[in-house]
Amino acid sequence: MHLLEERARQADPDRTLCARFLPVGIRPAVWSLILFHDELVRALAPARSAAVAGPIAGFVRLQWWREVLDGQRPPDHELAPAIMHAIEGGVFQQATLLRLIDARETELIPNTDKAAWQSMMRHGAGGVQRAVGEALGIKDEALLASLEACGAAYGAGAMLRHWPKLQQSGRFLCPEGEDGLKEAGQIFLAQAEVFSFPKETHVAFLPSILAQRDLARGSQQAGQPRGLGDRMAVMKAGFFGG
Repeated sequence: MHLLEERARQADPDRTLCARFLPVGIRPAVWSLILFHDELVRALAPARSAAVAGPIAGFVRLQWWREVLDGQRPPDHELAPAIMHAIEGGVFQQATLLRLIDARETELIPNTDKAAWQSMMRHGAGGVQRAVGEALGIKDEALLASLEACGAAYGAGAMLRHWPKLQQSGRFLCPEGEDGLKEAGQIFLAQAEVFSFPKETHVAFLPSILAQRDLARGSQQAGQPRGLGDRMAVMKAGFFGG
């Protein structure tokens, strides 16, 4: 296994599994994207352990990445050159990755606004999937918006999988609680139009398979590892398109 893929798998096994069905030529860029998103999420860790210094530290780390993407700072992080190369080569759009940073910054600000949470989900988990679509060469804005909804649905399902633990995490969770989170995830799935996207782009929508399964189960799956059935469902959809 490619070292970069193994690192991505350890950081985010679900998205890395889905990425294995992408064309070979774009996989390294997507593995870098997965690791980049993981870096942004890890930048929030101090904010969840300290009332004052934590949020400031998180903002500083996220601003560092913003300045790298804006070309205001040398890319002196091991992931930064690959991400900048992908942006310069048109694999990912700079604006999409900047919105990933916006989404993580939203988590640093205590909030109970549902619209802010929905925007965070679309720009965060949704933005990751939009970037995957960009790597595939998808230009159609409606299709990219569907991918954002797909990613947001996956993110909502992932929150449900870990709901009890997340209650103590300090993360910006759905203001309407577990039931509201489940409903929001189903709405994101409907917005993704997962049964009507073009077959040639189906590999970009693979996280919707996990979203459907996670949202159907709810928080009773908390603490349990990802099952073989979930992985097999992704593999079936990846190989056969459904």
